[in-house]
Amino acid sequence: MASNSVRELLKELPSFNQSNFSRYHRDSTCKSSNRRPAVYLPTKDVISEEQTIVTDKTNILLRYLHHQWEAKNSTKKRDTVTADFPEQEECVRSRKIQRVDLDDDSPD
Repeated sequence: MASNSVRELLKELPSFNQSNFSRYHRDSTCKSSNRRPAVYLPTKDVISEEQTIVTDKTNILLRYLHHQWEAKNSTKKRDTVTADFPEQEECVRSRKIQRVDLDDDSPD
């Protein structure tokens, strides 16, 4: 019984019907093979260390996260570099607000 149901299922598939392949033309599908692929032609015959292809050992996710962290913290790095100058320190101090203790100012 099972083999009959499989035969009935496969009976109408296109691979068994030759008329489904009547419009297939082999020459029309292979036109792209006439084009030559792009090839790199070196201008120098000397192989230097710069031209040697080396794979990066770090994970691509770690490289991405490290790059994002550097981009995010680049402004903080600039602040620490400018903090070494005395005239810059005065500007940094002027931005600070004095702490106000509410406990000391309360009338008891």
